Amino acid sequence: MFDVITFGEAMIRLSPPNFERLENAVSLDLKIGGSEANVAIALARLKLKTSWYSKLTDNSLGRRIENEIRKWNVDTNHLIWTADSRVGLYFLEFGSKPRPSKVIYDRKNSAISNISKNEIDWNYLGDTKLFHTSGITLALSENCREVVSSILDFCKSKNIITSFDINYRSKLWTIKEARDKLEPILSKIDIIISSENDIDLIFGYKGDFKEKAKKIKNEFKPKVVALTRGPESPLILDETGKILLGTGNRPNLIDRIGASDAFAGGIIYGYLKNDIEKGLQYAEAMSALKFSIPGDFAIINIEEIEEFIKTKKSTIDR
Repeated sequence: MFDVITFGEAMIRLSPPNFERLENAVSLDLKIGGSEANVAIALARLKLKTSWYSKLTDNSLGRRIENEIRKWNVDTNHLIWTADSRVGLYFLEFGSKPRPSKVIYDRKNSAISNISKNEIDWNYLGDTKLFHTSGITLALSENCREVVSSILDFCKSKNIITSFDINYRSKLWTIKEARDKLEPILSKIDIIISSENDIDLIFGYKGDFKEKAKKIKNEFKPKVVALTRGPESPLILDETGKILLGTGNRPNLIDRIGASDAFAGGIIYGYLKNDIEKGLQYAEAMSALKFSIPGDFAIINIEEIEEFIKTKKSTIDR
């Protein structure tokens, strides 16, 4: 049995070196990335048995993606392969204050956006403790939304834990589209993870961050809510209604892509280990450490996480 199966798209990431502008670049660095694959790798680094599920184009680019993810001890044996569609790309132009980093997506009509329910391996999906996906996958197509909804219903019927990172991307859908499509999905989720900013944009909740977490729990009935708040202390609202706060951190920035996925990995790890406070500590440490690592993947080990935590302590707000 897998500890975690994640479901979503991974892409080829292309970036000009040395903070160069895309329109002036003469070379591009190639890496692989995608939210759900990032989570699977982060958890594999914590010695959990993980698998990444997706649909990929059967060509050199698709194989490049599979090879990179499998290299980090993530199972890729159940991928759906197709000769049609295409591999998604994204271009990342690194910025430095005051110029922000910039992402350009080139992923329309990618393989996973054309997935259908009759392609899903239900026996495989039934062989896991937890299933994780994100709002990015929902935003890709109506096909993806139908498949995710069906998988979540299946998980509920099999008592499989479900985890979901809202991960709003304005370049993939509007705020109204996100709200309309997320609401029926979130009611099926056990662990809801989000940034406070995404909650503000999509649901327009008022009040402080603790009140917003409670509103999510009251509206969608998850077991756990986890909120990130930039450099401010993250929050977990657990199954008993207890609020746990992290310490907050403003890490040095090398590459911010994938930091929220590293955070999600820590939350999932803590939940599966029946220690949600440790999960928050791990999540905050993993996110901070990811900022220092180039690429989407949180190539971190438990010893590094524990060393980071030695100087940090979570607090419990009763």
